[in-house]
Amino acid sequence: MRAFPAALLLAVISSPVVSVGQLSYGGHPVGLVRNAGLPEAPLVVLPQVDVEALKARDAEQAASGIKGPFKFGFNHQVDLDMEYSGVWRTMSNGDRVWRVAVQCPGALSINFEFHEFIVPEGAQVFVYNDLGEVLGGFEAASNPGRTELGVSPLGGDKITIEYVEPARVAGQGRLRIGQVTHAYRDILGGTKSLNESGSCNNNVICPVGDPWRDQIRSVAMIVVQGDGICTGTLINNCENDGTPYFLTANHCLGNPNNWIFRFNWNSPNCTPTTNGSYNSISGAQLLANSGASDVALLRLNTTPPPLHNVYYSGWDKGTTAATSVTCIHHPSGDIKKISFENQAVTASTYSGASCWRVAAWDDGTTEQGSSGSGLWNQNGLLVGQLYGGQADCDVNINDYFGRFNVSYPLLDEWLGNCGNTLPGFDPAVTSIPEDHKGAAILLTPNPTSGQVNVLLPDLGSGPVALEVIDATGRTVFQRTTASGNTWTTLDLSDEPNGLYLVQAMAGGVRVVERLVLNH
Repeated sequence: MRAFPAALLLAVISSPVVSVGQLSYGGHPVGLVRNAGLPEAPLVVLPQVDVEALKARDAEQAASGIKGPFKFGFNHQVDLDMEYSGVWRTMSNGDRVWRVAVQCPGALSINFEFHEFIVPEGAQVFVYNDLGEVLGGFEAASNPGRTELGVSPLGGDKITIEYVEPARVAGQGRLRIGQVTHAYRDILGGTKSLNESGSCNNNVICPVGDPWRDQIRSVAMIVVQGDGICTGTLINNCENDGTPYFLTANHCLGNPNNWIFRFNWNSPNCTPTTNGSYNSISGAQLLANSGASDVALLRLNTTPPPLHNVYYSGWDKGTTAATSVTCIHHPSGDIKKISFENQAVTASTYSGASCWRVAAWDDGTTEQGSSGSGLWNQNGLLVGQLYGGQADCDVNINDYFGRFNVSYPLLDEWLGNCGNTLPGFDPAVTSIPEDHKGAAILLTPNPTSGQVNVLLPDLGSGPVALEVIDATGRTVFQRTTASGNTWTTLDLSDEPNGLYLVQAMAGGVRVVERLVLNH
């Protein structure tokens, strides 16, 4: 059961496009419109990279016990701006379009950083490849309050960056690309078989993950420094207010303002592993960090919108060792996995840091890319984040997680003081009037391939407004029906796969359930 106040549903309805990729705000690039009359975008071809030498370097790092960042790309330092690079065209209505193309020969994907990102109201930025896959439109709110922006990887070895500027704000925008990353490993799941992390890992959708559904929603894969992967966790604070604090490892740090945080990248099947959609957010502020427990606390620049369906994990800052532990992570930049140790952890040190030692994983493991991932105790509360160790599927022993109780004196300024333990926070669960406790919408089947039967609760006298809202905030179905345990059938066969909200409202009470459409 999910009940939302009006203000929260308004946030959902007005939310930007978030079903896959970064926060973006709709629109369509002019360069993909047939007969738009744009000149060809000048092509910048970057140097070849020595993939074998890079992979050999990575193998040496992995053998040393360093869990991350997991390297997937090579960073080219560039200086491409709107004055000296690309080409402008003024359209018949006075709007202007600037475009530049970038090629990294042989790359599996390309991501990049805007080291200047100033986009006036009404202007938008798009990124697309030769397959017509599009990221954007990006606006100032894609990284609010900041003038830099990291852009998620896009498949292929060539991309085009396009800026569309309305005539009324002519000359106010400024873009400069300072770094382009050539991916020599695939972190999109498109050109390789997924599950290339060790075979002993468990997809989080598998039954072993059922007791951990909330914690799974709090975990994100991070693209750090443009060329590496770590993992981290949204963490609750004593105010239970959904402030987007995020816990990861100190050794992953660089400039988090340009990091990409990818939530919900999960296989929809236990086996075989298949690719899934995800939601991303760009940028964070570093609040505190220390090598003494290999900890870093960030605050995301953007609060994940409701359709990201995130959870803020609770924590335990006590000194008692957990009797069993769970780790949720992205090993080798793979789709999200979950690992278990059924024995107690012990206090230890690793490279001088105060850690909890996992002697041997009973089910699953960790790898490079798992760095910064949370360690939860038997009560489902965070007690640390991954630093390093020997563990992999072949020799599954000795992993070390920075101790949360040692870190906490650095973090309490933001997380607060409310005892040794704090439960998690689910922003989707809100209070409803006492006389409607237990009200819920029943959806069957869910997930659905198109048609779904809906049983509405009794919300009192009067009609019920039934709506289905997609990830862009668009209402795809609307009907008024009678109140009180009423069945109705929806047909979403013509809608794209993704997450939808089914809401019923009557007499000032609003009840919402999530629906997954998968043709």
